[in-house]
Amino acid sequence: MSTAASIALIFLILQVLTVGLFILAICAGLVFAMVKLRGLIKRGLLKAQGFTDQVAYTTHQVSDKVAAPFITANAAAAQVRTIADSARHRLSRS
Repeated sequence: MSTAASIALIFLILQVLTVGLFILAICAGLVFAMVKLRGLIKRGLLKAQGFTDQVAYTTHQVSDKVAAPFITANAAAAQVRTIADSARHRLSRS
């Protein structure tokens, strides 16, 4: 009876080791896949970052060109107001 129990125990241990080896192989494969995927993602993200930098630069340029006439008109109006206020002040002093 003792020999049969020992043999059964050995088979149970082999089954557990086989399942453990299978799980270890899956984990190792996942780690390997993550390393490879990280390299691919890194290259892809660098390209995406370059694209977003280009979009940001273009957006900045376009917004500057759109805002320039309004800024120029506002500055001219401020100059006219300042000259008119200065002239009014001089006329009121004399």
